[in-house]
Amino acid sequence: MRQRRTIVLVAGILVVALLVVLAVALARGRTTEDASATALGDPTAFELPLLQGGGTFRLVEHADGPVFVYFWASWCAPCAQEAPVIQRLAGEYRDRGYTFVGVNIWDAEQDARRFAEAQRLTFPLVTDPGGKTYLAYGVQTLPTAFVLRAGLQTDRKFIGALTEAQLREMLDRAGERR
Repeated sequence: MRQRRTIVLVAGILVVALLVVLAVALARGRTTEDASATALGDPTAFELPLLQGGGTFRLVEHADGPVFVYFWASWCAPCAQEAPVIQRLAGEYRDRGYTFVGVNIWDAEQDARRFAEAQRLTFPLVTDPGGKTYLAYGVQTLPTAFVLRAGLQTDRKFIGALTEAQLREMLDRAGERR
């Protein structure tokens, strides 16, 4: 009986330690920008089903202008913080020839839909059911964003929550390099 109690206690401590490590990793809000980022794999092969239903988003169809590719999940607190900023700028920059697309990963589809509705996201949102896209882009944490300049060349990679000023700067730089 005492041995069983010890095993349960040790297992409980290990579970709590793991949860603390995960919580710290998510709460750190790691933010980095890599100006020389290059997506792994071929970004033009990006063809995913629309979360909003009915159809497929093909990245290659948007190669004539800058593209903002945003990897997110419904349970990601920084994703929820930056979603209103991304939504606001998506409308503004669409008129300037930019495309915004959100790639939902590591999420249940119904949770992703609820998040999109709650955040009032209207730019194209897709799911990555096989995980090939996020793996090809080397995404390891959320949120992660890429700005592709015309021709689908990676201009910037950003890990962590974006502020409006950071996102504007990244988008404007990609637009200048057309």
